[in-house]
Formats: sequence, C-alpha cells, structure tokens
Amino acid sequence: MHVPGAKLFNRSSDSSTDLGDASTLRRHPRLLLGGSVLYLSLIFGVMLWRGIDIEPQWVVLALLVIAAAMGRGKQFVFDFVPFLLLFLLYEVMRGFAAKTGFAPHDLSGPERLLFGGGLPSEWLQQALYRPGQVDLIDLLTMGMYFLHFVLLVAVGFIFWLRDRRHYWHFVGALLLMSALAFVTYLFFPSTPPWLQYSGDVHKVANETVSKLDMDYFISPLYDHLNPNQYAAFPSLHASYPILAVVYAWSRYRLLALGLAAWAAGVLFSIVYLGEHYIVDALVGLLYVAVATAVVEMGSRQLRRREERKAKRSETAA
Repeated sequence: MHVPGAKLFNRSSDSSTDLGDASTLRRHPRLLLGGSVLYLSLIFGVMLWRGIDIEPQWVVLALLVIAAAMGRGKQFVFDFVPFLLLFLLYEVMRGFAAKTGFAPHDLSGPERLLFGGGLPSEWLQQALYRPGQVDLIDLLTMGMYFLHFVLLVAVGFIFWLRDRRHYWHFVGALLLMSALAFVTYLFFPSTPPWLQYSGDVHKVANETVSKLDMDYFISPLYDHLNPNQYAAFPSLHASYPILAVVYAWSRYRLLALGLAAWAAGVLFSIVYLGEHYIVDALVGLLYVAVATAVVEMGSRQLRRREERKAKRSETAA
C-alpha cells in the first residue's frame, strides 16, 4: 500500500546532506504551510470519513511526515515525546483519581452566586438545545470539546518549527499545569453540571452521538482507559487553549488572536455541553498563570546562572 510521504522516510532526513526537498521547503515557508494544511486536511478528512477517531497519537504521526520532509524527523521524535507521555499519563491517571475515596464536591453554589442564582449551562441548553434532533451547534461544540488536546499538538508544532526554546517553555508550562490539575482531581473531585443536575442539564455530547448512531473506531489503548467523571475542576479544556494564547501572544500575534477566538469557542462549548461550570474555567485560568509564572521565572534564573558561569569561564581564561 502506498503511504503519502513514504519516500521521505527512506531518506536520511536529519543528515547535513539532505539539501533537496528539505532545503526547498525551508526557503519557502508558505509552500510548506499550504502543503501541510492540504496534507493534514486530506489525512484527517479520510479518517473522519472512514470512522476513525482523531486522537493525539495520529496527529503526531501525521506531523512526523512534515518534519521528515524538512529534514528534522529525528529531532521531532525526540522533542514530541512529552506530548505523547502527557496524553497517555493524563488519560491513565485521571481514571485512578476517581478511586481515592474523596466525596465529589458540588460547585453549583459558587456558580449560582456568580450568576444571580442561575446556571449558565441550563440557560444555554434551554435556549439552544433541542433533545429530539441534532443541530449544527451540537456538532460544532462537540468538535471544539474533543479537539482540545489535538489543538495543543498542532500549536506546539508551530512553536517547534520556529523556536525550540520557546517550544520547550510551552511544554514545560503545559506539563506543570496538567500535574497541578491532576493533584486537584485527587484531593478535590467535583461533579460536572450534567451529572449534578441530571435531567435538567443534558450531557449533549453523549446524546448527540447516540442520536447520530455514530460508531467510530477508537484505538484499544484509549478505549480501555477509565475516565474520571469527577475531574471537572479546574477545566483543562479551557486552560489548554488559553495557555497556547499566552505563549503565542508575544511572538505570533495573528496566531494568538485566532487561538483566543478558539478559546472563547471552547469556553462556550464546555458550558453549553454541560461538561463544566464557568467557575471551572476561571480557576483554570489561575492554573495557567501559576504554571506560566513558575516556568518563566525558573527559565530566567537558569539563564542568569549560565551567563554567570560563562563570565567566570571567560575571566579564568
């Protein structure tokens, strides 16, 4: 079977002699961008058409082809291991977090206090959701909800292409924020709106999948993981795109604006779908701030230490 881009893997993609297609792509970033978008659209379009769930590992494999075309295949494999580890460890551990024995908390009190006694999830569903049919808003919000980790991989790839140091700052903050959230799930489990108010707040994603009679292929690795229904606080669905905005803002302003619009769409989606309270998202922003501050301060301290060490070496010489 012919695999798109297979010839690229048969070449020494990371050697200094790889001056053909790779150098051409590096000299023409618009050509690379356009070709990459077309390639990814084709691959993922076929996957959706054939009923294959787009999971992060498939995204990484698809991006590996692009990295190999640029002559950076080996470097990509090394640098993107943290993304795959984060995905696998997070999925495994969030199921474990549900077995610690701590009683789940009801966060509807702070939510009602913030919104004058009402619940935004209930308001949005009463205004927009029709249980008897599938509307476009159901499909769009589901897409934003399920692509939250895939988006991280794509944004990380853009950072990696332009500046590896910036990429590692982003990955460091991402890993730290996810670890802090996991600790919270362990000791402070919380009930999402759809579960706390079953009957009044719908779990729109599950109901939509049922109405569509969808039967997507999910990899065995992911299918056997036990999800944690009480890992709602903080909302990483809200935190992940905001973290991407933070790290894109100073260098890639146009990308940051697009990510900000996406983050707003995700915030709307998690509330409309009944998966999170707005309180979950607000606290998620605090986790973004903490993780970013820790990583950037630590990075500055390390840089100063390296500079002092370099000066001492110059003086000794």
